[in-house]
Amino acid sequence: MAAVDLSSVTNVPYFYTQSVSATWKEFKLPAWVSKVIVHAADDFYVSTIGAETPAEGGAVGTHKFSVAGGAAYSVVINDADDRRWFEGLTHASSIFLAAASGSTTVTLAIEKGRE
Repeated sequence: MAAVDLSSVTNVPYFYTQSVSATWKEFKLPAWVSKVIVHAADDFYVSTIGAETPAEGGAVGTHKFSVAGGAAYSVVINDADDRRWFEGLTHASSIFLAAASGSTTVTLAIEKGRE
């Protein structure tokens, strides 16, 4: 498996849909991203590098956020003016998604702008 590399995307907003299984699928984000919204019809998990380091194709661990099917989850990466909120912090360059069981189709909305 290979990560989905969206880092060179220049269209705003950008929508991407893909099926994911019950192991982590990495989606590499463009540097300009302000927010990523993720939606799936079935229950799914979302994570970034944090207390654990998820890996493409790796098992879903303890440190994740559970999202109910039909709901959307929003991850704010930085503000709309490309200012990092606090110096010294590392902001996500990838988001990891996995189905809670079996597989599900996820849709990502990659955005640039204010809330």
